[in-house]
Amino acid sequence: SGAAIIHSKTSASFFNTKGILFWSGLPLLHFMKSPDVILETENQPGNCWSFSGSQGHVFIKLSKAISPHAVTLEHIAVRVSPRGDISSAPKDFAVYGMKAENEEQGLFLGEFTYSPAEHPFQTFWLQNEGWDSVRYVKLEVLSNWGHPEYTCLYRVRVHG
Repeated sequence: SGAAIIHSKTSASFFNTKGILFWSGLPLLHFMKSPDVILETENQPGNCWSFSGSQGHVFIKLSKAISPHAVTLEHIAVRVSPRGDISSAPKDFAVYGMKAENEEQGLFLGEFTYSPAEHPFQTFWLQNEGWDSVRYVKLEVLSNWGHPEYTCLYRVRVHG
């Protein structure tokens, strides 16, 4: 709905050297998706943004200022995972709201746990009531479900 990723305030994407396309023994393509993919509606295996390790963050500029009430995190279900494993799914995460892009921390809106055993789309109601409208949202992933190399975010939605 018109949101955008602020790349300069977002964790670096995971550079997957194992996903290289070769031609005659020469590497042609390294696999890396932009964080912009988390704002798209398609939720197919592999169509996610990955960052290194189990901790990272994404900074989102909303299309207009809103009073946020909930966030939805989406991942794929284990049954559609090519490897039958979704340990790269985010586990614990926090949400912050900011009025301006230059705010460092912003207003804490809640800390939550995404459970891959539940539905792949999970909505979390923000914990702090009585805030003013915000134009920016920072989603900070604090841990994943055990993948040692990277964490994948498929889709993030902010409701307000």
